[in-house]
Amino acid sequence: MSISKRLAAPIRSYFNPRFDAVVDRLDRLTERIDQLEASGGSQQLAAQSLIDVGAGNARYGPSRFASFTSQAVDSAHFREPAFREWFVVVSDGGMEYHRKPWEYAFILERARQASLLQSGRRALGCGVGREPIPAVLASFGVDVLATDQPVTQADHWTETGEHAVGLQSLSRPGVVDDHALARRVTFMPMDMNDVTSELGTFDFVWSSCAIEHLGSPRAGLAFVLRSAELLNPGGVAVHTTELELTARDETADYGHSVVYRAADLERLSHEVLGRGLEVELNLYVSMATPRDRYVALEPYPPTDPSHLKLRIGDSISTSFGLAIRRPPAGTS
Repeated sequence: MSISKRLAAPIRSYFNPRFDAVVDRLDRLTERIDQLEASGGSQQLAAQSLIDVGAGNARYGPSRFASFTSQAVDSAHFREPAFREWFVVVSDGGMEYHRKPWEYAFILERARQASLLQSGRRALGCGVGREPIPAVLASFGVDVLATDQPVTQADHWTETGEHAVGLQSLSRPGVVDDHALARRVTFMPMDMNDVTSELGTFDFVWSSCAIEHLGSPRAGLAFVLRSAELLNPGGVAVHTTELELTARDETADYGHSVVYRAADLERLSHEVLGRGLEVELNLYVSMATPRDRYVALEPYPPTDPSHLKLRIGDSISTSFGLAIRRPPAGTS
């Protein structure tokens, strides 16, 4: 069943006009990006010259958004019907080719692929900030424990308005009314470096670009493995993070953010598989179109035509989504 049919009628009346206009807006934006690339620009060309994905792309190939594959954002995904369905739900009306709505859509699509968007399921959101995912899950009848850093650890996330302090931070009346949100979603502060089994077990665990902010490269990967331990049989853990696109012998750690290399994610996938879990890794990074090649530069102005790749320190990064599944009971 499509998302637009699954959501309540008032929500459809709000989102359907946006859904109908998505392709037209993407077409117009593509024309603008083509024009920008044709005009060049020394900073843009210098940033693009740092990208080195040839070896990885020789081993992997493009992957469709509507799959359970762990993959990097690709502008081609924005054309897929499954992505566009989620896009009109999670987009805030800002930049069209932006990695953030892709991350939200990636997380929700993996939950749908695993048949977890239904009443009776239990989900854990980590570092949720003010993202729409808790409200969307609640609209499907999923019970959600939403967590974010304690206020004493929130630092600049509070200043930028990205930190959640309670259910009011997760309100999305256009997706689910506040009474239903309060019935389905519980909020609590939680340090992602101190996840305990006292939380219980879950059918779905997720985080959106949070693991790279846990203090070190190893801390983020350790959290991914720890979160998988909380899964019920058949459960899924989905995390998005930064993928390094420059050649680098060591993982870049800028203090405020880590940028994981393909080698880091490959080692993680081997460890995941060694624990009897399932993951399918595809490290292909699209450079096929101007919107794939465009690199957003600080201060990342909202007028940028694309925000699928960006410069962080000396790194060029893109969004990568990890999807890990615990096999159902009785399977090997």
